[in-house]
Amino acid sequence: MGEFLVSKAGIGYLIIYGTQVFNLNLVLAGIVLLGIISFLIYKIISILEKILIKS
Repeated sequence: MGEFLVSKAGIGYLIIYGTQVFNLNLVLAGIVLLGIISFLIYKIISILEKILIKS
């Protein structure tokens, strides 16, 4: 949440900047990118959990 409020760079900044200049493509690209990153992190943690619980 902090990135959305006071950042000068990053995905959150990209989304906020896109809303300020009314650039829907920029906003949607940022949201899709956040979704992909979140999905990948979830999958990595899920795989690690399965490996560590088997031990």
